[in-house]
Amino acid sequence: MRAIFERQYKEAAAEGAIVELRMRMLANKIPELRPFAHQQNLGDVETPIIEHFANALTEEEKSTLTRCRQLRNKILHCDFRAARQKLGELGITTPGGNARVIDVRGLRGAPLRKKVMQGFAGVEGSYERVTDARAGADDIYGWLIEMGGGGDFLEAARAFSGAVAIVDRLALI
Repeated sequence: MRAIFERQYKEAAAEGAIVELRMRMLANKIPELRPFAHQQNLGDVETPIIEHFANALTEEEKSTLTRCRQLRNKILHCDFRAARQKLGELGITTPGGNARVIDVRGLRGAPLRKKVMQGFAGVEGSYERVTDARAGADDIYGWLIEMGGGGDFLEAARAFSGAVAIVDRLALI
C-alpha cells in the first residue's frame, strides 16, 4: 500500500513542480516580469503574473493559481493535514482514507493480534483515526495512507494540471 500511495504522492509532487516551472517560464518570457522569474519564493513570481494578467484572469483563476501554489507547498513539505484543507479551499472534497492508528505498545502475541484485528474490524476504542487531532496529527506515514486512500494526491495532481492550463493560456496572450 505504501508504494502505491508514494507513487500517487510523486505524481502530485511532479504536477506541482510543473506549475512552478511553467510560472517561472512565463515570467521569464515577458520582459516586465523577467526580474521576478528567479525569485526564491514562488509567491513572489505568482503575484506579479497575476497583476500583469489581471484583466485576462477571472477571480476564480487568480484564486486557483494562489491556492495551487499553497497546495503544492503543503504536499512537497508533507504537511498533509494542511494539504487536505487547501484541497477543500479549491472546492475539492475527498471521502478520506479511513487510516487508523492502533496503539499496540507493550502488547505481544495473542493480545497484539486481538487489538489489531479489532482495529481492522472497526471496534470502537481499539483505534483512532489519523485525522483525529490526538491520534495522528504528526504521523507522516498515517497521513500518507489517509491521503492516498482518500484520493487526495490524485485530486491534487488534477488541480495542478488545471493551474498549468491557466498559465499556458496566459503564455499565448
